[in-house]
Amino acid sequence: MIKGVELPKIELRKISENKHGNGDGYAQYVLTLPKEFAKRLKSKGIHNLYIIYDNALMAFPAGQITEQEIIAFLKAHPEIEKLLSRHV
Repeated sequence: MIKGVELPKIELRKISENKHGNGDGYAQYVLTLPKEFAKRLKSKGIHNLYIIYDNALMAFPAGQITEQEIIAFLKAHPEIEKLLSRHV
């Protein structure tokens, strides 16, 4: 931990693929949230997330922040945009 700064938790999560139909249907990709985080959101009445992605993924609780605020934040912090746009 950096002195005086609480760093966010970082977890490795698995992406699951759910196939629908008889092979000719569609695939749905699912990423689960950490239980502690999901329970905290639900306890605050938050049931939706804004997902920001390119080659990386970020999520923000909907209702706590607007799309315009997210865009302004990303513009004010170009290092995050560089991180999100890295080629994988």
